[in-house]
This record gives sequence, structure tokens and C-alpha cells, in this order.
Amino acid sequence: MSDESILPFLSQFDPPEQSEGGLDPVGLYSIADALGVLLAPGVRERQSNPRYLTLALVGFAACGDELVAAGDKKQLPPWLVYEWIVVESLVRQLPALEGIPGRRKVLTTRAAGDVVCMRTYLKTPTVFGLHGIYRVLGIKTGLFDAEGHVLDHGYRVLSAWQERHGLAGFLDGQGPGADFRRAIERTVHSSLEAGYGRDPGPAVRELIATHLNPVEPATMECEALWTAITDNSHMRSEYARWLISDDGQRKWREAAGSEAAFQAWLAPHASLPMQQLLKTIRSFEQLARLLTDAFEELRWRMTQERAPVDSAWLGLGDSLKLASETSLGAYEESLVDLGEVNPALRLRAERAFSWIGETTNSADFAAHLLAHHDRVQRAKPPNGKRSWFDTFGDGRTAVRPGYTVDEFSAKPGFFVQAYRTVPIWSFASHLRLVNGEEGQA
Repeated sequence: MSDESILPFLSQFDPPEQSEGGLDPVGLYSIADALGVLLAPGVRERQSNPRYLTLALVGFAACGDELVAAGDKKQLPPWLVYEWIVVESLVRQLPALEGIPGRRKVLTTRAAGDVVCMRTYLKTPTVFGLHGIYRVLGIKTGLFDAEGHVLDHGYRVLSAWQERHGLAGFLDGQGPGADFRRAIERTVHSSLEAGYGRDPGPAVRELIATHLNPVEPATMECEALWTAITDNSHMRSEYARWLISDDGQRKWREAAGSEAAFQAWLAPHASLPMQQLLKTIRSFEQLARLLTDAFEELRWRMTQERAPVDSAWLGLGDSLKLASETSLGAYEESLVDLGEVNPALRLRAERAFSWIGETTNSADFAAHLLAHHDRVQRAKPPNGKRSWFDTFGDGRTAVRPGYTVDEFSAKPGFFVQAYRTVPIWSFASHLRLVNGEEGQA
């Protein structure tokens, strides 16, 4: 018998149905994010500089309706081609400017001698690109609509931008602004035909860097952007105005990044609808903190033990004990408050966390928490994610190597999730509304 005959037969590689998933292991994000949307519609945690909204507006205005609403679904989106051109121009002309969405991809592409296109740019520009990050905010603030048509607030921003940069004619008529607009439009057209971002030439690149530098907004442009951000949502407007008030700025700085501390100060001063929303955030975060600290303690203690453990051993952890004793009350309180602001969120929380009422002791709570984590992972798209733990035939559990943790400390009083204070503060900083601070790109 030859050596080859006893080798294993190899079939075509089949990727695993479940992949790794390192985000939101306890399934808290969706409810928290929905509360954040209620508090500040359109604002997302990855946002930082509202001046990117001006850049988007310039593109929508320059491309025109026939490009924005391109009928051929197979055609490159004109807004994406415009994004390629602007981002590459900024990267080339302003190499020290950081924070531009897509900057690293453009740098890598240029270093490889390649062109910026669908193949080399961000895999999901609708999420992580300039337009992807800020598009919903632009729509929610009334700067432009879902098809990219510029609305009243958008025209106010563009008018302020046009005046500040001496670009008369960009919006209508003749002048240097009309020339700049036509240059952008020609480059977008030629790039659409080529299928990649074409170089507009050094002169136009320099104009883009001069007029679309995201860290150099004009005063009137700042005012127009802030007016849009604070105009058509009572909650977003109230929260932003309190944050930039003299007392709000002082309290946020004293809070040292703790939204829990800042919102505790804000609650008695806020309107009744906002008081209820802040109360709901606080009660949900109380539950989230108990579950998160217990979960992180499980990981840490398993890491220290370096061997499979049973639920009785896990139940000896201090955070696990605290969660088993107090999470039912926190769960019931959060259900009441969620029902006040959005009954659908209450139902979602009931479905996700009803198991809390079934636990009888800390060991039982540990077992249910691990089972809950497993359900959360299996429900993640597209085909589920693997658990962070391995369970053996005798019921014992061990943390998998990729999810060990060397340190742990409970964080009572701190929110687990984020609720838009940081991006709104960054907006105000970039728009020069915060005392003694000015943001970066």
C-alpha cells in the first residue's frame, strides 16, 4: 500500500457556517441604539465633524438632479464617485489632515500605484464612507432629501460657504463658483465613464483642498449647520443646546466622559418628554451594567482558572452575585420605562431578557447568562457567530482563547452603551460653539 493511499481525501474547502463575532456579546446594542435615535435622530457615534455635510451638499449641488437620481441601477452612484475625487484630492493636497473617512484606503491605493474605485475603496462606503457616515444626519436635519436634492437648510449652508470662499455663481449665475462647479461636474462625468476616480488635475485638486477643507468652516456656515442640527427635532435640539450652555459645558467636562453623570445633572432641568427618555436610558443602562459586569467577570475568572469550570464556581463571582440578586428589579423597571417611550422596545426587551425572572440563585444565573450569550451569537447575521465559550460534555465551560481577558473591574455608575453626547460635543467644537476648544477633522 502506497503512502498516498492512506492520506485523507481532500474535498473543496467549505467555509464555516458560523464565524467569529466580537461585538455586543450580551445583545444590548439594538435597544440602546434605538434610545439614542430617539434622543438625537440622525446622530451616530462615528460622526465627529458636521462640516462633511457641506462637502456632501457641494457634491449634490454640483452633480445635478440627473446624476443624483441616476436611473441605471448598475451605474456607479455619482455621489460615490464624487467622494472618491474629493477624498483623494484632500489626501494628496493636505497630507497632514487626518480623520477623513476613506483616507487610509486612498493612501494604500496610491502607494500601490492603483486607482480609487469600487475594488480599492471601502468595502461598505454606505456605512463607513463620507456620505455613509453623514447621509442620515443630512436627511434628518433637512439639508437634503433621500435622493440627494438640496433642501432649504442645505441652500443656507451652501450660500454661506459660497460667500465665504468667494465662489459667486456656484449655486446660480456666472463667476468663479460656476467654474468650480463645472470642473467638479466634468470630473464626475469622466469618472463615471471610466469606472474609477479620475484625477481632476493639480489646479482643481488645489481648489478642492482650499474650498472643501473640513477643518476650516466659515462663521456663517457654522451658524447655518448648527441651525439645521438644532431645528427640526425637539429632543436633539434640546440636548444639544443644554450641552453647549455654560453650565452644560462645565458639567460635561466635570463628568470626564461619563454620560451617566452628565445626564444625571441634565434630567431635572430638561423638559418632561426628555426627562422620561433620560429616565428610560438610565434604567436600561442599570440592567445593561449588571449584565455586562457579570459577563466580563465570567470571562476574567475563566481566564484566571485556565480550566473548564461549572456554573456553581462561576456563581461565586461578586458581580455575578450582584446581578443575580438585583437584575430582576432592574429588568422590571426598564420594561416599565421602555413601555413609556416605545412599546416595541419593551417587547424587544421582554423577548431578550425574560430569562432573568427564571433564575433562582447565582449559579443558575451564570448558566442562563451563558445560554443567553449563545442565543445572541447564533442570531447574528448572516449565519450566526460562534460563542465566546466552549461547553464540554459534562456541562463545564471554558472561555475560548480569542476572548480571554487579563483584567476586570466592575464599572457601576457608567453606561455600557453610548448616547450621542460625544458626537454632539464634537459637532459644537468644530463649529466653534465650545469655549476654549476647536475640533479636528
